[in-house]
Amino acid sequence: MAFMILISLVSKAGWEQGRDMRAKYPLGTTRVPRPRAYRLVSYLRGLGWVLAASALAVGILALAQLAFHPFDAILATAQRDLSAADKTLQGNAVAGVSLGTVVLVIIVSALPLFKKGVRRRQYGLSFWRGLLSSGIFLATDRLYRFVQGLGVLYFSATLALFVAATIVLVEIVSRAGKHDEESDTRTELLASIVSGLVFGLIVQLAENAFRR
Repeated sequence: MAFMILISLVSKAGWEQGRDMRAKYPLGTTRVPRPRAYRLVSYLRGLGWVLAASALAVGILALAQLAFHPFDAILATAQRDLSAADKTLQGNAVAGVSLGTVVLVIIVSALPLFKKGVRRRQYGLSFWRGLLSSGIFLATDRLYRFVQGLGVLYFSATLALFVAATIVLVEIVSRAGKHDEESDTRTELLASIVSGLVFGLIVQLAENAFRR
């Protein structure tokens, strides 16, 4: 008797759920919208499974190595090769920049080009505009430090000169490009410069907080 009641309750719940689905998505609906966080949850779930499987595999291999030492020769060769690679990458390539830094920048810059879901043209355009914004910030920062070192202007006037020089350089670069991309270039350059300034301020505040 209890079993029949349970079946009846489950059937009723399923019928009500189906009725709600039919009311929400009538016959002929070709696409059911998913929750906003669906892709994030799916990605995190997949990432968790990958990390769990990797941790399990590493744990099994570590236990096998501790018990039977089957990978001694491989580990010795890998340690020797990694030491040689470290010495090479730590060597200076140009202007005090290590070869490892150059290799890292090249890899990080090229990796998005091979990633699915990255628009290559937009990536290249944003990359170029990021370089321009960095160049503009560097030029205005050098001007700011030079004028401040002269001591001929008040600090507030020096800051105003820095802001004015930044806006002028952004306008020059924006107007030098295509007319239909002028607004996009101006917006992206200003956003990059401002975000860099804000991030630098946050880093400085965090460093001061940790020193205390």
